[in-house]
Amino acid sequence: MFISLLISSIVLSACSKIKLQSNPPVNLTEYIKHSWYIQQQQVNGYQSLDDLYCVTATYNKDNNSHVPFFKGNVISVYNYGNYKKINGESMGSGMVLCARQLNETEPEKLKVAPCFLPNIFSGPYWIVSTGPSPNNYQWAVVSGGQPCEQITNTTCTTKKSGVNGSGLWIFSRDKIMDSELLNDIRQNMLKNGIDTSKLINVSQSGCNYNGAFLK
Repeated sequence: MFISLLISSIVLSACSKIKLQSNPPVNLTEYIKHSWYIQQQQVNGYQSLDDLYCVTATYNKDNNSHVPFFKGNVISVYNYGNYKKINGESMGSGMVLCARQLNETEPEKLKVAPCFLPNIFSGPYWIVSTGPSPNNYQWAVVSGGQPCEQITNTTCTTKKSGVNGSGLWIFSRDKIMDSELLNDIRQNMLKNGIDTSKLINVSQSGCNYNGAFLK
């Protein structure tokens, strides 16, 4: 067990701490104003390659925004996707998750879990960067916490299995993001030490989003 912990420590130390959106700070009101269409993402413990069709994420303040034993800011999370093909079987539309802001001074560091679970069981959801301005978010990069799997000498990524601590996404307000902007975002991720080689294109063209909560 000691050897396992030592190896984990060495791997973590090889991955530089990534910079998150803090100057200017994340405007959560703007962030949840409209739905997000996922452009690229990694597979993770709850989204396989077969699930990466018409994937959206909508954040909302509503009657579901409650977490046991927590009185801080809570945002309802509505995820959606199709299975195996565009407009295939709907995935995720039946479960509402809750994003929790544990520290008022760090809106970029949220934690997410099913709403009925207390914060101790929630996983990191970090807003790495978003723009172009605090009053007009058109894109965002989100990571499931600190990347800890080293890919190259200068880049790391989040794990691709399990739930908490996995996941990496590029969001857009547009269903299909401008390719030049997407490339710029990827380049900035690399400069921040975040590997992009495992990101997969998410199909959005032709999607009907039947059953999705969009705004």
